[in-house]
Amino acid sequence: MRIGYCRVSTDKTEQDTSVDAQEEALKRAGCVRVFKERASAFKPGVRRKQWELCKELIATGKITHFMICSLSRGSRQQENADMSRLCKANNVQFIVLDGTNADVSTPEGLLMVGILDTVNRVDSTIKGLAVKRGQAARKAAGATACGRCPFGYRYDGTKPVPDPKRWKQAQTLWQQLKESEFIANRVLRENPEWPFSNVGLIKWMRNPLLMGRPAYTDLLVEPLVPAKEWLQCQDLLSRRAFHKARSPRVLRLFSQRVTCFNCGRFMQYQLSGSTVIKPRLKCQNPRCEYYGRGLAEFKVRDQMISVLEAAVPQMLYAVEQATQSKDKPPSAEQIALQQKLDSLQLLQRSGVKNLGKAISATRFELEALTVRSGANWAGWGDLIRQPGFFKGMTDRELRPVMAELVEEILYVGNSKQVEITLRDPA
Repeated sequence: MRIGYCRVSTDKTEQDTSVDAQEEALKRAGCVRVFKERASAFKPGVRRKQWELCKELIATGKITHFMICSLSRGSRQQENADMSRLCKANNVQFIVLDGTNADVSTPEGLLMVGILDTVNRVDSTIKGLAVKRGQAARKAAGATACGRCPFGYRYDGTKPVPDPKRWKQAQTLWQQLKESEFIANRVLRENPEWPFSNVGLIKWMRNPLLMGRPAYTDLLVEPLVPAKEWLQCQDLLSRRAFHKARSPRVLRLFSQRVTCFNCGRFMQYQLSGSTVIKPRLKCQNPRCEYYGRGLAEFKVRDQMISVLEAAVPQMLYAVEQATQSKDKPPSAEQIALQQKLDSLQLLQRSGVKNLGKAISATRFELEALTVRSGANWAGWGDLIRQPGFFKGMTDRELRPVMAELVEEILYVGNSKQVEITLRDPA
């Protein structure tokens, strides 16, 4: 079977003609299947799914010919030689439609592929440098934005401003994400009208412009969301990324809340029972010593409620302290970050350039520490005085309480209990 591969670098409509022309040429050459892709072949770390799929098909031994229109469509990171060797090892003919000899087992082919791959790589490097020079020229001319503005904003020629057509929609989207604990794929499943992929929506949530502070400049714009909400969202997304966890399809009380102490991954739910469902939390990491071990959900729930009830006096004390106007002294880490921020701003005022990103990153770290400095126990004052307040809460009501007051839940191999750490009061 003959297969082909065609590629362009971006999703821009201007490149539709190019990729369609490549596909048509490959079909005329006899390709039964043509794999199309819109991805850079030059940026390091970019995994091209269709390119990798072609490799897998070639390795099966069922392919007779692999075709591309030119070596630049295959790779600009000098991967064409590896593809040629893979084809040779599996008796597949590697054909380039522009006539280039791509058989690196011959001196002529090795020389040709090496020269053209180097030329293509240098060409991409030159284009990348030209783009960076253009961006620097725009900033020097007073422009404060590069690329497209995120959903909800538009560029007025000077800075990003709210887009009157999409501002309300963007606020609605953020509210849906907040109610779903910033689980992107859950919101997209429930609201398929949003023009985002799962990855695209996560990138949108991570954009600091949403809280009014672009990453590339100190210029302030109108925020779409409060800074505290945005920083809490980043904290939640970062913790999920650290544990390499998938967002759950069904959100239960302890979804992505209980961590295995041995491997550091979130415990997964396992449901059993024919008439009555009995949810259990188990470690599903095969390399972990606790693999397959866990405990029933109700045991964790009962223990967490007991810990919260035992902390009621401390919560009430926090309520009393909240009425007094005492400022909590900054931590050593906050002091160090503030000194670093002051130094960077002083250097910027003295004429040192290209410090905008460093200043913004330091400010975000400082504000994140302020947001995560302690739990807002004072806000629960009137409620926690009621007898049996925690026991009477549903799982849906208990999750936000747990998110606010509980710092960490660790499974340590015990089938009866876990280790629960409460957050210090603000």
